[in-house]
Amino acid sequence: MRKVVYISDENIHEEMRKLGVIGNRSEVVDELVRSYGLLDYCKIVSSKKCSSDDLLSFHSSDYVDCLQRYNDEDDIEEVTDDLLEYGLAYDCPMIEKIYNFTTSVAGSTLAAVDAILEGTSIAINWNGGWHHAQRNKAAGFCYVNDIVIGIHRLRTKFQKVLYLDLDVHHGDGVEDAFSFSKYVMTVSFHQREAGYFPGTGAVTDIGFGPGKGYTINAPYLRDVTGEIFVPYFNQIATVAYSAFKPDVCIVQCGGDVIVGDHLGGTNLLPEDLLKCVQKVLGWNLPTVFLGGGGYNIINTAKYWTQLTALIVDVKISRDIPENDFFLKFGPDFTLDMYRTNIKERNTREDLSKNVFIVIGNLKNYIVNMA
Repeated sequence: MRKVVYISDENIHEEMRKLGVIGNRSEVVDELVRSYGLLDYCKIVSSKKCSSDDLLSFHSSDYVDCLQRYNDEDDIEEVTDDLLEYGLAYDCPMIEKIYNFTTSVAGSTLAAVDAILEGTSIAINWNGGWHHAQRNKAAGFCYVNDIVIGIHRLRTKFQKVLYLDLDVHHGDGVEDAFSFSKYVMTVSFHQREAGYFPGTGAVTDIGFGPGKGYTINAPYLRDVTGEIFVPYFNQIATVAYSAFKPDVCIVQCGGDVIVGDHLGGTNLLPEDLLKCVQKVLGWNLPTVFLGGGGYNIINTAKYWTQLTALIVDVKISRDIPENDFFLKFGPDFTLDMYRTNIKERNTREDLSKNVFIVIGNLKNYIVNMA
C-alpha cells in the first residue's frame, strides 16, 4: 500500500475562506473525503506557514515587500497604482492579512513537498495549485505560486521534476518560471481559444535557451469529451515521461476541468480524469497532487474525493455519506455527474497534429528521444 500524506487543518480552511471565488471549498472537500473514511488510509499532516525566504525562492523582493506592507491594512477602498502594479486588483482583489494568506498557501504545499522529501510515496494538498501567479504579481485568483516554490524545494533532492497541469486554464505562471530550465519539464493540458484566460499555451510554445523542448503545451477547444481527451493525455504524458525520465512528479488537478464549472467549458467527467491520473500513478514516482481552480464547489469536492480514493486505492460508494454539508449534494446525493449534449468541437485529427508536434520537439531537443 502506498504511503500517502494528506494536508489539512483548520488554519488552512480559515485562510482559504478569504478567497470569495471558492468560499468554503476547502472545508467541503475535506469533509467529503473524511465522510468516506479515506483519511483512515492517510497520514494527516497540518499545514504550516512558510518563511519570507521561501516566497523569495520565486517571487521578487518587491512583490513580497508589498504583501508584507499591506498585511495589516484593513481600510483599502480604492485601487491604487501600487496595487495595480502587483496585480492586486480586479481578479485578485486585496484580501485581509494577505501576507498571512500567501505564506499559509505556500506553506501547505511545502508541507506536502517535505513529506515527499522524507520518503512518503504520495502527498495530497487540495489547497495548493495556484498556477497563474507570476514572479512579481498576482494573477487569475492566484496570489502566490506555491507550485513553483514547491518545485524549487523538491529540487533540493530530486534532479528532474515533471510538472503536469490538468486545470482547464493554461499553467502560465509555472511555465514562465521554468521556461529556461532543462531540469523541470512543464506539461499543460488546457482549453485554448480567443478570449479565454490566460490566452497563452500554444502547442508551439516550447521554452527557451537550455530549456527549449522542456515546455509542452497540449491545448484543446471547449466542450472536449473524455473519448477525445483521455487518449490525447495518454499519448503526450507517455512521450514526455519516456523522454524526460523524471525523478519526481507534481500534478495540478484543477477542478474547473470538470463539466459544469462556470469558468470552465469542458464536457469531462471525473472518471475521465481518473484514467489520466491512473496513468501517472503507474509510473510509481514520488508524486505531489495539488488542487487549483474549481468554482463549482460541489463538483470539485466530488472530483477530488474520487481522486483521493483512487490514490489510496479504495473503492467508494456512489452514494454520498452523511456529512456536515450533506444537503448541498442534493437532489440526487450521489457522486454522479452528467455530460451535456453539446457537440464535441475537437477532432482526433486536430489533436493528433498537436501530438505530432510535441513528439517532433522532443526528438529535436531532448537527448533521450534522439
